[in-house]
Amino acid sequence: MQKLSEEKLFRIGMWWRIGYGILRVVFGLAILKVVGMPLVEVLNSLMSHELVEDPNDLLFSLVSHILSGHSLYVSYFISFYFIFWGVVDVVLSYNLIKHRLWAFPVSFILVGLFILYEGIRFTHTHSLVLLCVMLLDTIILCLIWREHKKLKIS
Repeated sequence: MQKLSEEKLFRIGMWWRIGYGILRVVFGLAILKVVGMPLVEVLNSLMSHELVEDPNDLLFSLVSHILSGHSLYVSYFISFYFIFWGVVDVVLSYNLIKHRLWAFPVSFILVGLFILYEGIRFTHTHSLVLLCVMLLDTIILCLIWREHKKLKIS
């Protein structure tokens, strides 16, 4: 019974990563669609309904000021980042579900490095959302580890 539930959790985790990876690719492609616009204009169009209510919003003013100093290259980087990691998640997770042994060590390294990066970012931002993402990635890494261990024993 325990092996069945571990297998189900592993599969759920991998399908989660596949879905999340697809969303990242779509988001990256959407960012490419607005690359011709300065980031401030993108923010203005996304937040226009909020600006009608409070045109002097402190958070919007701060973010707008920060974004106004960035060139379009930031959009290309962000887009590439989302597309790259989305494709990596989909490919690795699919191959993990298929129990392809090469995908396990690659996943250990990439997910482990990503958790390390998230930890470093957390020390700067103290974001609870980032902490939750880091916890979820750690659980996924443990599931991958247990599945790999189970396959090596078989």
